[in-house]
Amino acid sequence: MKRMLSLVLIVACALPAGAASVRAARPAAKRPARKSAPKAPKAEAKSAPAAAAAPAADSLDDIALFGLGAALVAQDDGLVVASVRPGSRAEQAGLKSGDQLLRVDGDSSSRAKVAGALRAWTPGTRLALVVRRGLEILPLETAPIPPARDYARGDRDLSEHEKALAAERSAQAVSDGRAVVSAVGPLVVPVRAEQGLWLRFTKGLPAGLKKGDEVVAEAATGLTVDATLDFLAVPPGSKMRARVLDAVDDGVTRTVRLAFYALDLSGGGTYTTLGSATAVSGDQRMARVAAGGTLVAAAPLPDAKRRAPEPVLDADARLRVRLLDPLVVDEPPSYWRVGPGLWVRTVEDSGKRLFEITHAIAGRSAEAAGLKIGDRLDAIGGRSTDKMDFAEAIDRLYGAPGTEVEVSVLRGKSQAIKLKRGLRWAGAKSAALPPPYNAQ
Repeated sequence: MKRMLSLVLIVACALPAGAASVRAARPAAKRPARKSAPKAPKAEAKSAPAAAAAPAADSLDDIALFGLGAALVAQDDGLVVASVRPGSRAEQAGLKSGDQLLRVDGDSSSRAKVAGALRAWTPGTRLALVVRRGLEILPLETAPIPPARDYARGDRDLSEHEKALAAERSAQAVSDGRAVVSAVGPLVVPVRAEQGLWLRFTKGLPAGLKKGDEVVAEAATGLTVDATLDFLAVPPGSKMRARVLDAVDDGVTRTVRLAFYALDLSGGGTYTTLGSATAVSGDQRMARVAAGGTLVAAAPLPDAKRRAPEPVLDADARLRVRLLDPLVVDEPPSYWRVGPGLWVRTVEDSGKRLFEITHAIAGRSAEAAGLKIGDRLDAIGGRSTDKMDFAEAIDRLYGAPGTEVEVSVLRGKSQAIKLKRGLRWAGAKSAALPPPYNAQ
């Protein structure tokens, strides 16, 4: 019993001593921590990250100096090259270890100024250096910084999304372009009355016509806007429709009176008009036009071998029709064709068909090339004039403004000359001829 009591007493006495020692150890550990790490003021806590984010000026200078490729050491008398990196701009300029920098781009070589010159160095320019090497003062120069190359990506580098986006934008650009073209207003140009137009019947004017019949003739010449002969209002190949008002064939003479009422422009629309015949040329039977627009021709002699009646006018004949009312041509600018500034007529020389210049507009391409009235052309647009009629000649001379046509002029021998359509020359300089707005 005494042994148990003494053991309990020993344990009971030991527990408070151990607990006291633990409690005494904890405060002793905390108190030094509070004393060694006092709380910093709030203002200092906020400014610390900002100070860390902004690099010092020395750091910026180090970055700039690194781009030269030379290790520079600051000494009392300036910067000295400690080492040069192989392949660097410093080595290309000729800098060597031990060189002392005196000037960089004309300025003194303090560390900050050298760094500033390097930061201001732009692609395509050179950096001028002055160094002392031993007892020598040497000027050095760097190679220019090459401009940054734009990386061009090809089709293989595009993603599917980029390809779809490119196709969409391309389709939109085409649509926008067509909208711009369609929005261009038509060019309304009046052609005054009393103008004449030569027509031909491609299969001849047939015999046996009756009142009310309709015939179609083709324009053998072009009709210009005005006397300048610049723009064609009615190009060759245009169709003109006519109604037969009266037709008589008494076996001796044949008379036909036509009323022209519609014009189908080649490359343009259809216009109602009113025209009357005034003259005939190129007919072998000496047909003529009487007062009032009646065509009179001699009846052919009877011929038992002839299967079909002879036409009133053959295919080579030309019928001149005068416009009785003004014609208002309402077409987009792309319709109008212009020439190089000359007009021609058909002539024969040694059995060969040529075209002689009868009119040359001052200040136009033909005059600038030295062509003049009386010159004869034996080829137009690469085709011999002997194989074309007047209508084809005009059709080849006229075209889109700014395009070229080659003509061959006879001057002892054929000489090829290229003429530009729709250009005005002044002081050896050319300017585009505007569309015929002044004719409105």
